[in-house]
Amino acid sequence: MADTNQGAQGSGTPLWKRRSFWLGGGVLAGLAALVTLAPRAWALHGMGGAGFGRHGRHGFGAQILKDPVAAKQHAGMAVEWVLRGVDATDEQKQQAKRIAERLVDELGPLAGTHREHHEAMARELAKPEIDREALERLRRQELTLADQASKLAVDSFADLADVLTQQQRQELIDFAHRFHGGEATH
Repeated sequence: MADTNQGAQGSGTPLWKRRSFWLGGGVLAGLAALVTLAPRAWALHGMGGAGFGRHGRHGFGAQILKDPVAAKQHAGMAVEWVLRGVDATDEQKQQAKRIAERLVDELGPLAGTHREHHEAMARELAKPEIDREALERLRRQELTLADQASKLAVDSFADLADVLTQQQRQELIDFAHRFHGGEATH
């Protein structure tokens, strides 16, 4: 007997083949990215007035470590802008800002570690002989670091989702779809 995981719809279409399954997951990932990337982008580039794509000493790690207060302010601005579109209450906005500020605090040490890995990678590649084991160790450490950052982002996203009503979350999902050229989901 084939398991179609029909859920409440009972359409016979497997859950993983349903558009709503992928759209919902995509929106969740998009909101998680917003929670992490918008504050990072503004912390990185908002202070210097430069566009996106700068690296090196101007990167997220450098800026968040240099001025975490500014990073938190920019995260708060991002949250305010996003929540304005779903008629969030002042209390919801404040809770969301606290979540974003906490995420900036949690990502700060990871940004410092990432910078150390980046510098170590550059040192390894500048040596006369390439130490592939050292490069592989650094690669694994970076993957672990990325996993930690991803977990923090998803946890913050879930906290943010708890602050919003189901209708507000749906409105954000619909906004994300329209913003990216897609269709609304309801």
